[in-house]
Amino acid sequence: MIARDVPSLRQLRVFEAVARLESVSAAAREVNLSQPGVTQAIHALEKRVDAQLFERRRTGCYITNLGIVLLPRVQRLLQHLGSALAAVGGAASSDRQGMDATLNRITRPQLRSLIAVSENPSFDAAARSLRISEPSLHRAARELERELRRGLFQRTARGVTTTPMGSELARRCQVALREIEYGQEELQAVRGNIVSRIAIGNIPHSATQILSNAVKELLSKYPTARVQIVDGHYEDLLNDLRAGKLDILFGVLRRPDWAADVQEELLFANHYVVVARAGHPVCRMKRPNLRDLGRYDWIMPGPMTPRQHALRRLLGSRSGGPKVSVETTSLQIYRTILAATDQLTLMSRFEAQLNDASLVVLPFRSPHLRRSDGIATRVGWQPTKIHLQFIDLLKSEARRLGAGLKSQAA
Repeated sequence: MIARDVPSLRQLRVFEAVARLESVSAAAREVNLSQPGVTQAIHALEKRVDAQLFERRRTGCYITNLGIVLLPRVQRLLQHLGSALAAVGGAASSDRQGMDATLNRITRPQLRSLIAVSENPSFDAAARSLRISEPSLHRAARELERELRRGLFQRTARGVTTTPMGSELARRCQVALREIEYGQEELQAVRGNIVSRIAIGNIPHSATQILSNAVKELLSKYPTARVQIVDGHYEDLLNDLRAGKLDILFGVLRRPDWAADVQEELLFANHYVVVARAGHPVCRMKRPNLRDLGRYDWIMPGPMTPRQHALRRLLGSRSGGPKVSVETTSLQIYRTILAATDQLTLMSRFEAQLNDASLVVLPFRSPHLRRSDGIATRVGWQPTKIHLQFIDLLKSEARRLGAGLKSQAA
């Protein structure tokens, strides 16, 4: 959802034009406003971001140091929106002049309405999320459709929601508008007030020690920064990353081929190990083999997860594959069931380190149990300095704890 304190698109478009042209009159002609209208928009934007963005002189209107901080984010927002509109197509994006005119006419309420409908099952639910009336939402949504000359909404059994085209446009608009949030955070940082929000998607069964230590270290340096950690299914976290709701995904690297707008970076190897209860029959074997492991039931997460893929690569060709009798993502349930039964499971080395004496790691290795952990971000993402420092802290923790894993494995 668009934050309520995001400036209007017209104000941002005016700001970019004045900064580039260094002239109120030239900017007025470009954005099709009167000179008083441009001046009023600049004053309104300066008041909203609490910063003087221009110095007015006889020879022109020149951007200040604070304006220089905000300008790249505004330019990125306009580039993102222009790209999103071009992907939608139609008369609105047939040429640069037409694109600029469309950007001038699109409003923040229209984008808020599009995004709200894309995130809710019906217009009624979307209107409640925005705290506006349904007729107001409907009017803004239809105005956007008319402006773009494209159908963005469709009726389903549950109500009216976005078409695939509308959903994709909403996603790309969210990414664009996140740039202004970054810009406002950077303005605050220049003043010495660190209010940056780092939104992290924590992929299930990640090495939470690394994440926790990095967050603790960041907040010790910047106590006023904000860290949001979201746990959930990988597919939901990936969608939130692609929509700009999250900045980083942390955990096992598993980007699907279709997510070409996401990039991954390896932090450390965190291979799987086979875990059983202490005293399990397999524990009495010096070197258990695949046939030995295939005799027992397994407790695993869902069938589309990297962990179960690894298990099926390991045992898939033996007697119809492994028997997974319990599926769960809860480590607590894993440990409770394992300690009381002869079931087996796969855990990452980091997870296995946290087990108590009731569970043991079996002396079994296989190339099928390789796993890589790291971070995923959006392609083209421009992090703030606080984001960069946090990523450096993650890397430092990964190197430190990853070295410990290597020494144990040796």
